[in-house]
Amino acid sequence: MKRIIKYLYIVLITFSLIGCIDSRSSLNYSSLSEYEEQRINMLAEVSKSVVAIKTDQGHGSGLIYQREGSIYYVITNHHVIEGGGEMSIYFGESREEIDVIDFVSSSQLDIAVLRFYSDDEHSVYYSKAINDELIINLVRGQDVYAIGTPENLSRFNYITQGVISMETFDYNGISNLALMHDAELNPGNSGGPLFNLRGELIGINVAKIPTISTNDGEIPAEGLNYALNISEIYIRFLKFLSDDDFIDVERKPKLGVSVQNLDYFVENNNDSDLTFPENTSGVIVLGFDESRDAVNHLEIYDIIIEMNGIKIETIEDLSGVLLDGQFGDTYEVVVLRKNGDVFSEYSFTIVLS
Repeated sequence: MKRIIKYLYIVLITFSLIGCIDSRSSLNYSSLSEYEEQRINMLAEVSKSVVAIKTDQGHGSGLIYQREGSIYYVITNHHVIEGGGEMSIYFGESREEIDVIDFVSSSQLDIAVLRFYSDDEHSVYYSKAINDELIINLVRGQDVYAIGTPENLSRFNYITQGVISMETFDYNGISNLALMHDAELNPGNSGGPLFNLRGELIGINVAKIPTISTNDGEIPAEGLNYALNISEIYIRFLKFLSDDDFIDVERKPKLGVSVQNLDYFVENNNDSDLTFPENTSGVIVLGFDESRDAVNHLEIYDIIIEMNGIKIETIEDLSGVLLDGQFGDTYEVVVLRKNGDVFSEYSFTIVLS
């Protein structure tokens, strides 16, 4: 009898495991609308050239629009890179980011061009307004599509759709520099491209009106978004660029880590698999600049607790120790690292590179 019960138990377990295997077939999507099919194909094609731009202050969006040998050109907004220090081009998780080597910008037009060097092939968008010097006519009510990276890099190349609300609009005191549309924009979209249904670049997204004034006070605005007209940007700025206009990006000595205060990370992280020792202070490693030395020693989720004998509890502590650092300086960095269920201290010598 025991042998029969044991057999039945094994059979039940086996069937329950088989039931956990997803044996469903997948159903590919096929559009029944010619319009929708055109939109899907267009967005898939133009998105290949859209990138995010990382700076010391945050990130914005941009578009690769030109190549000369191994030098690629990216267009974005001036305010994306203003005061940004070092910059890099982010291509999504499929490729390593690449440092920007130089840039040129106009604060009045709020436009900038960045250059990066790469021997690899990167998709370059062919703009009729730039390459063929054509004026792209705009019609109120035509469909437009904004592509960019709002909020954070997990929303890389996010797409929103709308229509042109006004074909021309003054911006920064310059007549007809912009157009207005209602494809939703959020912080991080700045510098990203605006396309029409044909996949033609018509603008560079630049700003939105967040609130409007009424007799009852300020209320949230909806659909009041600006893009710089690419035909105006070409004739006022891009057409006259030369190599002499570009300014080298000055590299600064850094450890090469992206960090957050540990207490803030714990409060705002929903991953139940990530647990940390109680009453621990420090800064947690969340990313690396792979051109620096830290990536050769540290790991994601390491907790930096000490540097050169100084206790590290916040990002401010870390910045204070590094304040006068020079290229080639070495720092003794102590971290807590999880091995299995146990956190242990490790010490590494990291060079400011």
